[in-house]
This record gives sequence, structure tokens and C-alpha cells, in this order.
Amino acid sequence: MSTLKDKLIDLIPVKKLRREIKFKYGSFPYCGVVKNVKISHSKNLKLGKYVFIGGGCHLLCEGGLEIGSYTRLGHEVMILTSNHNYKSDKLLPFDEVDFKQKVVIGQNCWIASRAVICPGVKLEEGSIVATGAIVTKSVPKCAIVGGNPAKIIGFRDIELYDKLKKEGKSATFEDVKNRKWVEIEGFKDYLK
Repeated sequence: MSTLKDKLIDLIPVKKLRREIKFKYGSFPYCGVVKNVKISHSKNLKLGKYVFIGGGCHLLCEGGLEIGSYTRLGHEVMILTSNHNYKSDKLLPFDEVDFKQKVVIGQNCWIASRAVICPGVKLEEGSIVATGAIVTKSVPKCAIVGGNPAKIIGFRDIELYDKLKKEGKSATFEDVKNRKWVEIEGFKDYLK
């Protein structure tokens, strides 16, 4: 559901300018959203500052979705906040009842491309979800999870995380604008 402010911004004829103004002054200030993002029930979406939502993401917000500041969602991430009543004694495969289950994602999280976050999950601050993971349970602070269903495969250095957070070193869009590419061997070496 668009606000009046969003509707007025939508009248700006230059697409690039309209997008910049919308995410600075519209419903989702200081956030970056790439093309083809689908958000249902946007009135139930709460975003912190400098959240990035990659292209092709699908955020189903019926049950409520909160995403903390400086969190990044890779391309084609899907977040679900409701579930069907498959235990119905009236209809198959499920009836008209949907169960709302809020999803809460803490600050400084990274959800890599094509991950799925299931209804009712809470990702504590600093957690990382690997590419293609299916997260069915809540994730503790600074945990790295992967697989289907997702399991803990490592942890960030929590002491370093807390130090950087205390120093205000959470990345804004300007901070990561000029990327540097470094080659490494294998994904397991990356996790070390």
C-alpha cells in the first residue's frame, strides 16, 4: 500500500531520479532496492537504514517482516511470513486459513542469493545465510548457516563483530561502492 508521499514521488518522470528520491524520502528511506523486487503487504514491512534488497527478491509480509539496519539480501531471496492450514478437516491440500508468523532479521545480517527464510524465523544480528539455504529455525548472533534445512556451519568472530559495531563500522552503500576483487581457492577456505 503506497503512501501519499510515494504516490507523489511516482509522478516524477525521470526513472533514475524517481528511484533515488523514493528510497531517500519515501516509505523506505536510505534503502537500496534493485529491479523486480516483489513485496506483498508492504504496510507490514519495517526496514532499518541502509538495507539492500537484491533483484528478484520476493518478500511476503502478511505476518510482518522486520529487517534491521545495514542488512543485505542477495538476489532472489524469498522471505515467507505465513503458512497454510494443511491440517484442515474441510479441504485438501489446505483450507482458506493462513497462519501469520512474523520474521525478524537483525542488523548487519547477510542473506545470500536464493536463500529462503521460512515463517516465524528470527535471525539474530550479524548472522549470515549461505546461498540457497532454507532457514526453518531461528539463527543465533553471528552464526553462519547453510543447507536444506539450514544448519550452523560456522560463526563470525563475535569479538571482532562487537568491536566493529561499537566503532560504528557498519557499511553504507558508499562504503562498498568501489569493490576490490581478490581470488581465493574453494568455498571452505573462504569460511576459515
